[in-house]
Amino acid sequence: MRIRGLKRETKGQALLEFALILPILLLLVLGIVEFGRAWNLAQMMSDVAREGTRRAVVADATITEQSVKDWMAGKLETAGVPIGAITITFSKTGTDPTLGWHSPGDQVGTITIPYRWMFFGRALRPITLTSSFTMRME
Repeated sequence: MRIRGLKRETKGQALLEFALILPILLLLVLGIVEFGRAWNLAQMMSDVAREGTRRAVVADATITEQSVKDWMAGKLETAGVPIGAITITFSKTGTDPTLGWHSPGDQVGTITIPYRWMFFGRALRPITLTSSFTMRME
């Protein structure tokens, strides 16, 4: 008789354990999704920075700094990044600035985007994702 009484007392144990573990499990899954979204955006930024910097170093008089920035912003916008949040800069290293846009030297393209968390937006502040690429203009 005593054994039967013990079984009745543990009847809701699995439900209680699941209710205790469910919030932790959901936080883990949502964290994985958030990390995946941020990683995807960082990879896309890297690709756009590389392609944009390559366009910037091509010796073509019709290509201007603004046209490259517009092209890069368009690529990021098609991926769902708001245009107002994008910062695109170009800088030269080791060159004479008086020679202009197509002077020889290293061209560095940098993209900066503040990333807002989709699920944890109120709990965590935005992080800044930055991608830069350096290519030599010869």
